[in-house]
Amino acid sequence: MAICDHMCLTPEDHLYLVGDLINKWPKSLEVVEWVRNRPNTWSVIGNHEYFSLMTRTDLEKTLSVWQDAMSVWKKDWALNQHEKSRELREILDAHGHIEWLQSLPTIRERENFILVHAGLHPDFGLDTPTELATLIRLVDSRPWYESYRGEKLVIYGHWAAEWLRVRRNTIWLDTWCCFGWALTAYCLETWEFWQVRANAVYKEPVHWRGKSEE
Repeated sequence: MAICDHMCLTPEDHLYLVGDLINKWPKSLEVVEWVRNRPNTWSVIGNHEYFSLMTRTDLEKTLSVWQDAMSVWKKDWALNQHEKSRELREILDAHGHIEWLQSLPTIRERENFILVHAGLHPDFGLDTPTELATLIRLVDSRPWYESYRGEKLVIYGHWAAEWLRVRRNTIWLDTWCCFGWALTAYCLETWEFWQVRANAVYKEPVHWRGKSEE
């Protein structure tokens, strides 16, 4: 992975990823195998793993349970993504990766940080259900991080933007890599941010333009 070379990471260095290892580019299988084979590497589950890899029956049950907490577009996205991921599921299953991806934790807590794909809901904290922790953006029409009052740093991605956002004890790392912008990493020891530009535009960001604050 180019950003690891850019940071001069060694196999002894610990690497944490905020999920969405699949579906965002044409080499999902290669990314999964790279993450599984690199020592000292961990990830949390992203919405692309969670909603794409469950069975259709389980997906519909999940959406019905959380119908009051999820917007219509999130439900439609989940159903559409599941259908579009059929071929990828077959490929991942043939290489023995489905169970591993489904086993990724929703939240990883370490001594000095918390890793989650999308965020923590103030009503649940570290017990935020996967359905919310992989999709949350707003709480009461405001970004979820504005309601975070924990003392431990939360590192997350999901909500694609063309810039970094560092707020009180939260770092938002998603900088539109799949849309052709950049992949961003953060070093806890040095407090440095590292970026590499995307090699291509893997997805057209039509539905994201101007919506990062909605």
